[in-house]
Amino acid sequence: MTAPPSSPASKSASTSAPSPLATPEPWDLVASGYVAENIRSFEAFASEALRLVPADGDVLDVAAGPGSLSLLAARTARQVYAADFAPAMLAQLRERAVAAGIANVQTEVADGQALPYPDRRFDAAYSMFGLIFFPDRAAGLRELARVLRPGGRALVASWPPSDRIPVFKALFAALKAELPESKFGDGPTPLGTEGDMRAELGAAGLSAIEVHEHVVAPGTGTPGEFWGSFSKGGAPAVLLRRRMGEDKFAEFSKRIVARLEAELGTAPFDIRLTALLGVGTRQA
Repeated sequence: MTAPPSSPASKSASTSAPSPLATPEPWDLVASGYVAENIRSFEAFASEALRLVPADGDVLDVAAGPGSLSLLAARTARQVYAADFAPAMLAQLRERAVAAGIANVQTEVADGQALPYPDRRFDAAYSMFGLIFFPDRAAGLRELARVLRPGGRALVASWPPSDRIPVFKALFAALKAELPESKFGDGPTPLGTEGDMRAELGAAGLSAIEVHEHVVAPGTGTPGEFWGSFSKGGAPAVLLRRRMGEDKFAEFSKRIVARLEAELGTAPFDIRLTALLGVGTRQA
């Protein structure tokens, strides 16, 4: 299945209080499950991103995770630089690169809000569903623009509000009902509308901005199968498992599945994921 389209503490402002997903811990914990459960969906979005902004020359992938985009970009780029703050995610990327015989991807543990690269270094830069979790998105977007050569393009991927994806609307409602003190689904989704995407990319100094929607249909599943996948490949669920312990999490999972079945029924259903892909160009 896939990871959620928004975080437990999403804000619409470019600077916000950090959510748990703005720290490396949940991403390190989920790294192997993320690959097992999510990689096909995220590679499908990455393929569309690379269609919109081809990877030519030297390119940067910020919040690269296990390389959903980096390893595809390596097919056409001279060199791919993959930056992420979660070492376990980059370990997955390197393992996958070795297995695929890919040698032109360089990884670096780095903060996307303060990139360790010189100005005007890259021909293209990407952040696939990563920059949306930054406590300071404005800084992250300025950094993407800073490291681009004039005429280079940046692409940032985000999710629309969960209301547009019924299974995630039901999931966040179930999580909120079980954990009323949590912030699951609270607040607007970062860069969740075309207007937000245009405004924030423009404020970072990018121009000729385009916003594209792209839909990926990863398959079908029952509510129980969906939660089973999410509990292995979704960073919020893996963090909850760590905090609750296995026994409490197992009971919690039963209650979540019951709530999902009450909302969605027990039969398999189609899952369709919609992403927003924002593209901007550095002019000078």
